[in-house]
Amino acid sequence: MNTKFTLGNIFKIALLLIVGGIVLSTVLGVVSGLLWLVIRLALPLAILIWIVRMFTEPRNRRNRRHY
Repeated sequence: MNTKFTLGNIFKIALLLIVGGIVLSTVLGVVSGLLWLVIRLALPLAILIWIVRMFTEPRNRRNRRHY
């Protein structure tokens, strides 16, 4: 059995780690960008909907709990 680690095997492992790091960095960058976009758009929209519903809802139903 040939169990020696040759220079080619070491090069393949290093190349695999470098490519894996680049792919992981790209994927995480895209995911964090999408998450930032969703938070940036959804949070003000949710606040706006809450305010509109608070002012347009009849007063006798405001303190009613919905389960």
